[in-house]
Amino acid sequence: MQIDATTFVLQLVNFVVLVWILHRFLYRPVLAAIDKRRAAIDKSMADARTVRAEAERLRAQFEGRLADWERERLKARATLDGELAALRAKGLADVAQAVERERDRLAALQAKREADWKRETEQQALEQAGAFAAQLLERIADPALDARLVEVLAADLAGWPPERIDPLAAAAHAAGGRVGVTSARPLSEAARAHLARALSERLRIECRPEYALDDALVAGLCVAVGPWLLQANLREELRVFAGGAARAA
Repeated sequence: MQIDATTFVLQLVNFVVLVWILHRFLYRPVLAAIDKRRAAIDKSMADARTVRAEAERLRAQFEGRLADWERERLKARATLDGELAALRAKGLADVAQAVERERDRLAALQAKREADWKRETEQQALEQAGAFAAQLLERIADPALDARLVEVLAADLAGWPPERIDPLAAAAHAAGGRVGVTSARPLSEAARAHLARALSERLRIECRPEYALDDALVAGLCVAVGPWLLQANLREELRVFAGGAARAA
């Protein structure tokens, strides 16, 4: 088979034209499509990397928040435990104080009951002793005892300080020296003279006693100087004896 030059040239031209046509209308669009596809793939991969990086950031942020929440939870739990312990301690202290107050109240109540019982017992004993003493003194009371009580009153007046005597003296001067003397039985002349002399000396005025009788005094006398009353009789002494415990309490 002979290949002439013309045919060879024509075939070569046809090949070149074919290659140009393929390059022009097939290869370039395919390359463009490939490049476009590659760009899309690169963009998708870049977007995927961006999404992955964002996901990693969000995951780290979430883990950080979880760690913060765990620390806050532990801190809140510790605070709550501390508050509960403080409340428990305060509650126990309040209960202990309440128990102590109740114990003190019961002790005070018991002490008061014992004191009341003791005072009532002493009062009853004093009243009984006073009644016994009154009965005994009523049997032994006589003018000699009255005279002795006059002497006791005179001795007391002699020992009183000015602040006690001055009000009596003022009352005696206002009454013109009149004083009231009440006795259980008539006083002897000597006892009356002794009493008048003692009153006059201490009250700085001549006293004029006005006498009266009251057998309820048992023995002794009661002297009234204006609004003041001087007691030197067994009735008042027995009352003081019987009521002393009640006044001292």
